[in-house]
Amino acid sequence: MMQIQLDTILHMLNEIQPLGIWSEDTPLFESGYMDSMMIFDKLLPALEERFEIQIAPFELIPEHFDTPSAIFAYVKGKKER
Repeated sequence: MMQIQLDTILHMLNEIQPLGIWSEDTPLFESGYMDSMMIFDKLLPALEERFEIQIAPFELIPEHFDTPSAIFAYVKGKKER
């Protein structure tokens, strides 16, 4: 089972959007680094593949994807179920 670390999430975000300056509290949308197309086309598939999870449509709420630390908490919670 893969260990989930915040650094892994930050690295993924940097791969998807190298122009972003990512920290644990960087807002994905408000920063202008990501838009909904990047989230759906790149981030969600990368998270599902990397962490072997399925992201259900009802889970696509701002609280889960607002910042890298929110993504980390969401993925960690999914893996602990």
